Amino acid sequence: MDGDGAGGRREHTMSGPSQDDPSRRRSPAGDSRAGVPAANDPWHTGSGGLFVGVGAICETAARLTGMDGAALAVLTPTSVRELVHATDAVSQQIDELQFTLGEGPCVDAYRLGGAVLCPAVLDNDFQSRWPAFATEVAEIGVEALFAFPVPGYERPMGVLELYRRTSGAIGDREERAAHLCAQSLQTALESNWREHLERSSTQEAAIDAVDLGGATPLASNPFTRTQVHIAAGMVAVQLNVTTAEALDRLRAHAYAAKRSIVAVAADVVARRLSFAGSNGEGHRTDPRDGRR
Repeated sequence: MDGDGAGGRREHTMSGPSQDDPSRRRSPAGDSRAGVPAANDPWHTGSGGLFVGVGAICETAARLTGMDGAALAVLTPTSVRELVHATDAVSQQIDELQFTLGEGPCVDAYRLGGAVLCPAVLDNDFQSRWPAFATEVAEIGVEALFAFPVPGYERPMGVLELYRRTSGAIGDREERAAHLCAQSLQTALESNWREHLERSSTQEAAIDAVDLGGATPLASNPFTRTQVHIAAGMVAVQLNVTTAEALDRLRAHAYAAKRSIVAVAADVVARRLSFAGSNGEGHRTDPRDGRR
């Protein structure tokens, strides 16, 4: 694996003017979703779920490091990215911006396998590295970001994301605390998966149960991006392209429209938005029209 390893450190030392306007250009959560019974959803964070304990660890990470918020995203080499928990709306929006734009400290921390430390988001190096993300995240009042990989067998299984509304480097003690919290997340996720396997007849059945639990847009996990992946499949059919290219089209449309990608995906799934017959550009449509 490239990078500096799980304990690697990448820091940008920087300074710049702050943004006082915390206006939010996108709703981080998209459309509201009703829950389904947690007992039937292996993705939930209650007893027996795959993400039991994650919320408490994220809250602890924010407290021990002096940050304003924390989030955990799980990722795979095939570009699947799911937000598991966010302590507040800003943490959720930061993760969604990175998912929509495909750039940012979380993306790099996962790809490189080392911590990415950005004490001031308005530094020129930061802006040149992630031009779209840097502009967007500054507008919501975020001045410092820190991303710590959650160790996995061959590569990280996820990333612990931390943010602060004031600029400044993270202290050595706080950085050690963040790494310990990332390791605690690894322990919790692995333990939850083992328990899930024990409740299943076979490993295949365990995997199928996870797929089934995440297959509905009404899943009890309020952060799920299941609808985004469903919408990408629909757009792929409409445009006769790969799902990866379809996902890029959704991201581009969300960014251009200054909307949450979750909300855009919900419109596609509800057939209020289509990419067919318009040079691949999304356009509004009547969901009652059976031809769409």
